[in-house]
Amino acid sequence: MIESDALRQLCIAVRQKKVVVDEALVVRIEQHAGEYRDRLRAEPTQLPPAELRNRLRLTGWLIYETSLMLLWNVRAEIDGLSEQARRASEADAALIMRLATAARSLPWPEFAPRALGAIRALALVRSKWNDYDAAWLLHEEVRAKHQSYRDSLGGDPAFARLALDLDEVLLQLALAETGTACRTAEQTIGRWLENWGAADVATERREADRWIPRMFRQLSDGAEVGRRALDIADGIHQEHGFVDVITEDRLILRTGFRNPAIMTCRALLLMYSLCPAMQRLGMRPRGYDTWPDFMSSLRQRFHETLAFLVRPAERADATLIPLLDDHARTIVQFCLHLALLTASETLEEPLIVDDTLTLRRLDDEAAQAMSRWLAAPAGAGGGVRGDASIVGCASMPHFIRSVEACRDDAGATANYQQWRHDWATLDRYGTDRWQDIERLLGRDPDGGIW
Repeated sequence: MIESDALRQLCIAVRQKKVVVDEALVVRIEQHAGEYRDRLRAEPTQLPPAELRNRLRLTGWLIYETSLMLLWNVRAEIDGLSEQARRASEADAALIMRLATAARSLPWPEFAPRALGAIRALALVRSKWNDYDAAWLLHEEVRAKHQSYRDSLGGDPAFARLALDLDEVLLQLALAETGTACRTAEQTIGRWLENWGAADVATERREADRWIPRMFRQLSDGAEVGRRALDIADGIHQEHGFVDVITEDRLILRTGFRNPAIMTCRALLLMYSLCPAMQRLGMRPRGYDTWPDFMSSLRQRFHETLAFLVRPAERADATLIPLLDDHARTIVQFCLHLALLTASETLEEPLIVDDTLTLRRLDDEAAQAMSRWLAAPAGAGGGVRGDASIVGCASMPHFIRSVEACRDDAGATANYQQWRHDWATLDRYGTDRWQDIERLLGRDPDGGIW
């Protein structure tokens, strides 16, 4: 069995990319996990022996870091890869699957909570490869295991450190689950033209009616788990603070609110966009009497989540950690999406993106300003600063009509189809798609009962 100091150094080396992450390392982890099982068979106990407890925590960290490194090597859209790239990704995915099996097989698993990261990584592999049913089964599995581990610890002060470990790992689990919900919806809505554009009208409409409630349910679950994780992280931040470096004791970095807030905002905006489509299908909003009341609550939840995203993050010396360019662009994409959905939403505080763009009132003028900002040249490399994310590339007719139905005013950007025509350059899948999307819309002008 690997000693604690050796485990610790191995975890750090994997994280710092100072050791090769390959089958040999996975075999070593599998053998190490098997030794815990041998110990349990030899000495059956409800709790692990004292000398194994810290070793189990470190084993969980090693499984987490190793699966994460492998995940970064797994390419998305595997069917479109070259044979060599596909085989490399499949090999790394197979190693992640073995790590997930090792994580499942650990005795006393609540003492190795980060090992859940391997099952999370496997779910993200399935999501990358558009196998969303398999991804959701894995997310459900890891969520149930997390809750089971948390329940087993109870409120015993002796397990306070493990409880903190579980709370911190929840942020990563929520990030993955919410991300899969968003990716499922965005791939379905964005690539509808390519996947269903050649189908007959009845088939296309039937598939849309099937996908809309499925996406909405998954987005709702993702938004809820994302917000729960943010609230737990807020409590951790207030009591313990965040850290500069991930160690065996702490997992959430000082910018820890940002990525989970981004995923949760994405989910909320997609849900809002789909509300008229859900109403058209005769669905009822959970916990609300009317869809307008529910949509109002979604706007409030979006503002609350956006506040996590833009909350200042400070280093140990109290200097601010600026937003990454990708995060700033994402915020503009969110605000543009919201501006196209609502007549004139107002942010709680002015949001300074750069010296050319400050956001507060998200009206038609702001929508045009954000569109220009995204379409601005990106520099010497060519191209534009960014696309408009899903609201700029949606090709699913039911989604497009649902976005249009969110507004009943006469504002300049209330005509979503006209905005798409004017800003076709913001379509991430190609600037020449809009004509084909218009033809798809024209095949079924009223969309059934819109």
